[in-house]
Order: sequence, then C-alpha cells, then structure tokens
Amino acid sequence: MLIYHKDPNGLTEKKIYQLDTSLSLLQNIRNKFPNGFDNNTTDVYLNNEKINPLEYDLSRNATIFDKIVIINRQQASVVVSIIVAIVAAVVAYALAPTPKTPNASGEQKDSTNNKLTEQTNIARLYQAKPDIYGCIRSYPDIVNPAVSEYIGNVKYIDHLFCIGVGYYDLNNLKYDQTLLNRISGTTYEIYQPGDIIPYIRYQFRSAEVNGQELKPPNLANEVLHLEEHFNLSSCTIKDGIATFALKAGDTSKYFNDLNKPLRINFTINAGVRYPSGDIYIRNVLYTAVLESTYIEDNLFIIKCRGTVKVRVDGLKNIVKGHKYEIIPMASYLKLEHIGGVYTDAFIPPEEGVEIWADLVFQRGLQGYVNLDFIWWAIDDFGNEIAGTRETMPWNCSMSTYEPQNITVKIKPRNGKSKYALMIARVTNGKGDLSDQVKVENVSIIDYEYNYKVKDTLIYVRTRATSQATALKELKFNVEATRKTITYNYDTKEIDYNIRPSRSFADAVLHQFVSVFGRDPRQLDLDSLYQIDRRIKNLNERLGYFDFSFDDIDVSLGQRIETICNAARVYVYRDGQKWRFARNEEKTRPVALFNALNTVNSSEGGVVQKKSNLPSTHDGVQVEYVDSSKDRAGGTDKKSYINLRISNNQIVKGFARTPNKIELAGCRNYEQAMDRAQLEIRRLIYERTFVEDEVLNDANFVEKGDLVLWSDTYDESIVSGEIVRIQGNKFYVDQELSLDSNKSYRVAITDKCGYPSNWINIKSHDEHSFTADYSSAYVANNNNIQMGSLFIIAETINEEPTEFILTKKQFNNGAYKVSLTNYDSRIYEYDRKNGYFAS
Repeated sequence: MLIYHKDPNGLTEKKIYQLDTSLSLLQNIRNKFPNGFDNNTTDVYLNNEKINPLEYDLSRNATIFDKIVIINRQQASVVVSIIVAIVAAVVAYALAPTPKTPNASGEQKDSTNNKLTEQTNIARLYQAKPDIYGCIRSYPDIVNPAVSEYIGNVKYIDHLFCIGVGYYDLNNLKYDQTLLNRISGTTYEIYQPGDIIPYIRYQFRSAEVNGQELKPPNLANEVLHLEEHFNLSSCTIKDGIATFALKAGDTSKYFNDLNKPLRINFTINAGVRYPSGDIYIRNVLYTAVLESTYIEDNLFIIKCRGTVKVRVDGLKNIVKGHKYEIIPMASYLKLEHIGGVYTDAFIPPEEGVEIWADLVFQRGLQGYVNLDFIWWAIDDFGNEIAGTRETMPWNCSMSTYEPQNITVKIKPRNGKSKYALMIARVTNGKGDLSDQVKVENVSIIDYEYNYKVKDTLIYVRTRATSQATALKELKFNVEATRKTITYNYDTKEIDYNIRPSRSFADAVLHQFVSVFGRDPRQLDLDSLYQIDRRIKNLNERLGYFDFSFDDIDVSLGQRIETICNAARVYVYRDGQKWRFARNEEKTRPVALFNALNTVNSSEGGVVQKKSNLPSTHDGVQVEYVDSSKDRAGGTDKKSYINLRISNNQIVKGFARTPNKIELAGCRNYEQAMDRAQLEIRRLIYERTFVEDEVLNDANFVEKGDLVLWSDTYDESIVSGEIVRIQGNKFYVDQELSLDSNKSYRVAITDKCGYPSNWINIKSHDEHSFTADYSSAYVANNNNIQMGSLFIIAETINEEPTEFILTKKQFNNGAYKVSLTNYDSRIYEYDRKNGYFAS
C-alpha cells in the first residue's frame, strides 16, 4: 500500500492507496503524485526503511507486501516541485565508492564464505542461499541435518550442502586443509540445477536420549515410584498374567500416565496352603511387566504379563521339593516401578518411515545380549494410536573387548508417522559389565525420492573415527567458480551460454539479468565491457570480483555498486539506464565550466580545500583475502596491505590513523595493492572540492568525466567567450589583464562543446590572444548563440583548473555539480606498472 501523511505528526487525515503490482514502485508514486514532490522537505519510507528516492532503485515492480509511506516535514506546506533526478536527470554516487560490505549484519545473515576467520559450515535457517561470483573458497551451507549410522563398527556421516544458486565449476574439495579424496572412507557427489538425486534421507534425533544404559533384569533394582492400594475389587494371577481391579474411585494416575510396557514389582496378600492343608496369610513378591491400564465397568484395571514369583515372606517348615499353593487375596497391593530394563519412551520430533537406534558397547561384548524393541504410532498430542504397537526381538553375540557400535534399523508397518520407541533388555547381565550396552541415539528417518535439484548441491559421506560418538565442527570447503553469461563487445550480443568467470562485468550482467530478471537494455553494456576489455589488457586480476552475496536484504543497486567497486568502477543511473566509468587517468577534458555557463557567476562556486596533507589519515590499510587460487601458499584468510605517508613519500608500513578499506570481492594481491596505491595518493593529491550550479552544458557530462572549471574570484584564472577570430588571433568578450612577464596557456571549446588540450599562448594584449587552434567558432545570432568558451591560466599555476565530476543533480533548470580536483600523480602507480591505458 501507499500511505501519504500531510504532516509528520499524523494530525491531519492520511490517504491510503493500493499499489498496482503490474507497475513499478516509481510508477505507483507518479500516479498518485503527478506533480511530484520536493524531496528536500519530504520523507519517504519503503517497507519501514527511510530511503532517498533520488538514489534508491524504484524500478522494480511493486508487490502486495510493499508499503510506501510519504510524510511531509513541518516546513512543507504544499506538495511542490518534481521528483528530480528520478524523472529527468542523473542520480550520481560518490566518484570512488567504498560501499558498506554487504552481509555485515550478523552471522545469521552472513555465511562463512565471507568470514575471514573461524570458517565452518552452518545451517543459516530462513536466510538467502549463497549467490557466489568469481572464485572463492566456499564453506557451503548445511541443507539438512546430517545423517549418521554405524556400518561395520564405523560411524559414517552423510551431509548435504548447498554451494549456492546457479551453476559452478568446483575444484579442490577439502575438509579444513586436507583434500577429501585423501581422507579414507570419504566420498562425495556434486549435483547441479536440474539433476535428479535418487533419494535424500532426513534424520531427526530424539532429545530424550542421553546415553541411557539398558540394564539387565538381575541388575535393575532402582525403585522409581512406590504406591499401595487396599481392599481391591479383585486380584487374579493365572498363566503368568496378573490382573488387578481397584475399587471404584481408586486409580493410579502415575502408572496410567506412563508409556507402557514397563517393569514393576508388585506385592500382594495371599493365602499360602501348606502340604498339610494349613493356610497362612503371607506377603508374596512378584516381578512383572506392566502392560496396560484402563477403565472397565467403572473399575481401574491393571494388567501385567510375565509374572514371576520372587519371594514369600515368612515361608518355613516346608520340606524342600514339596509344593505349596498361593491363593491371591484382594486385601492389599503394593506397586513398585523398577528403573532399567525398559527405557522411557523415546519420541523423535518429526514423522518418518524408519526408526534407527544406535547402540554402544563401550567395553566390547563377552557373551550375548537379547533386547526387545517396542514401538507404536502417536498422534499430535502424544497419545498411542490403537493397533499400531509392534515388538521386535533383537540379539547379538560376540567375544571381544573392543568397543562395538551398531545401528539397529526398524521399519514400522504403519508407514510414515510419528512414533514412540521403548527398548528393554530381557537377558541377565554380568557383574563385570563386559556386556554393558547403552543407547547413543534414537532417530526417525524419512526419505524424499527423485529430488530435482534447484541449486548446486554437494553430498558428502565421511568416515568418522572409531572413538567418535557425536558430530564435531564442520569445515568442508570447496573452490567454487561461478558460471555466468557474458556480452560480446564486438557483436553487441549477450552470450547466454554460461562459463566460469571472475570478471566483474560478467558478475554485473548475470546479477542484473539472470538473477534479478531485469531487461539487459537498462545496462550500458558497451561502456561496461569496454572497461572490462581495457582492464584485461592491463592486468586481468584488476577486474576480478570474488565474493558471495548471502543476504537477501542487499538490494540490486548495492550489489552492483559492490561488484564495480572492486574493479575501481563506479556506476550511476542516467534515467533508466545504468552507466559505468572507471577511476583512471584521463586523457582530455570533455567540458568547460566558467562564468558564462554557471548559475551564480557573480558569487562563484563553493570551494573547500584541505589545509594540510594528509588532513585526517596518514596512510591506508586495505583488507583482502589471500586466495590460494592466485598465489602459491595462499591461506584463503584475511590479509592486509599497509601503506603510510612519511615526508610526503609513500612507504610500506603501519600508519597511525589509516583509512581502513574492506575491499569486498578482492582476493588477490595485485588488485589490493592497486587500490591501496590509488587511495593513498588520493589522500595526498585530492585537496580541492567544488560545488557549483551549471546550465545545460552539464547535461552531456557524465560522472567521472574530466572538466575544466574556472573560479570567478581567482584572479590568476581568466575565462570568457571568443567573439571574433582572425587567423590564430582570438578576440574575447572582456579586457585581459595578463602579466607580460608570465607565460600562459589556454583551453578552448569546439562546436561540440569539448575543450581542447592546454595550448600555449604566444602573445596577448588587452582584447585578444594568439594560439595555434583551428576549431574555435563565434556566435552568429542565428543558429549559434554563443561562441567558443575559453579558460586562460598561468603555465605554472598552483590553483587547479582540472576537475573530476563526482556528482550531478538536476535542480530547478540547472545542474548542481560536485567536483574534485584532478591530479595525474594519483595514477603514478598505474603508469609505473603499465596499468595506464593511453
């Protein structure tokens, strides 16, 4: 929706409009504000985030989830002006942008692909999949929980990792620093988008399992609960089945709530008939398995099986071998819940089709062990679903003192359900614990068959050590190179056949077209790939972009800005067109700004100067990644280049107050050093900053262009218009007050508005000067309203006349421009290393 507040306090009625999802965000705003609004007196919020509409990319289509809020600030009384720069002009960014490193908002949104220390594989739940460009050492995201099982007394662990969206060329798969193919028992399989994985297993472990020992009946004697009942309704014991009916109103909540079966002892009053016929009342102790409890005819019924008599209190004077008869009585019942033998019910958290139990014999096994596995399906409330209970006997016999680990697999008949599992040891154990068995894990397993891969995945099976009983920190990594589309500068066509690429230009094109689905005609591909070709002719590594975007909140504009920044390229919007230029040495100026084409010629522009060198920093520190791909012995960890200024010289070493630059996407020394050399020279030589307003002459000047600018109040610089030409003598529109003892130079514009290179003035008088130049012109009051412009400066002049356009914004019929002085010494390192494209 679009909400408009006429005042910031919401005191007046707000207007609410529905967004048209078939139109862009900008078109939705235009439809409701056909006359535009003044961005200087209006706040704009998109999805609760304040934005600058002159810089934010509003060209994407609106969605039903978008919320645009427009608020007039207090000083605004009416909606006025126009959405300048969005509607008709260029949105400019800083000349050499150092955008905030994307993904830097916490590990939950930043995979360890971009972390430079403590890299591990993590599961980034509900976050964007890695979108890798160039070549990086990727620590892929965990797709689903690892599946572990014991095979032949060895634990094998299966992992499924997501490398990222799209297609990749993958090499040098490692665990930490060791190649996977050199780790015994480790295998892997790579799946690209469109491949079919025959099946994927999902394992969900029960949190209740904590190494519980399966105690044998003869060693299980812990009483967990005891209760007594008097005056029962009935008590019967026959053929190993004991049934007790408590009197109406008497129940056992404890035993009723427990998952059953469970081992108990019970004691009853009974008549003991001696061979002589005499009957004595005695307490009789039994062991049994409590199988069920239920209500029947308003009586609480307790049913046991496997009932075995243990002891009769006070039994005497019976000749050995003579039988005696037990006659149960309904006068007394004592119930004791005995720990061990039967575990509590283990309930894995999800549904599945198989139940796995990991058993551990830490001291080996001398003899045999018999277990019972009992399971049943449960509903969402944990209640047993009738008819689903099953029992499976399991036995194991060995003679070894070596630790043994076994995975028992159960396939319930009920199919995919949520289950509860109990395990009981039914054979006696040894006192020396040579047959001790513990439960390490109980898990549910589910399968997904014929899975069609959407992203690049890698399946890894690794062999754990024999001592491993739990998963450790994961450090699987792979050298991943993104496959991208590209542009053929010669044929002017996009090549949609993807290939491995580290080019920043390919990253921009692929991100814009293949990932975000934008129209490639919105990109100035000629300028982008002209720069790319020029960089490759200089040093290909200067144009690399090796990075992983892992945060969905990073906008397309910031992504492109980050990509270009690594190659010293800046991007700006010209209407709906994205244009590109590189921060490099310029060969000639493209425009001339003087008193005749600036708005406030009587006041001049705003000039700011650094009074000392350096002003705030005495050096630079560039942080990059030392890639093993580009340097033998590379660590794939963070590295630094430190330069400082000492006696106006650039030397290697730590500065006291360095300008710290995290060069996102830089993973090679040449690119990092090239950027460090540029930035430290900017500290030294960029000293003058100008803001001025220029008429239509600025319309065809782009960000990064070299221009000439004349300071109205600088008496050493003269500018104006040529009004008459006589051979190589040029008459001007003002009186020239040039010192005859000094030498001067001049720049003159041609009919296209381009200024010449500097030309030495041969002679001059009060109204003219002579110079070798043949492309000047004069006004004819018909189709030419103004003649050539000129700037005259001393041949040796301390004040700059050459500037780089860093910002341009249309405002009330003129262009507000920002300029930074140009000094070719900034590019000394380029020339020294042959990086200068003449």
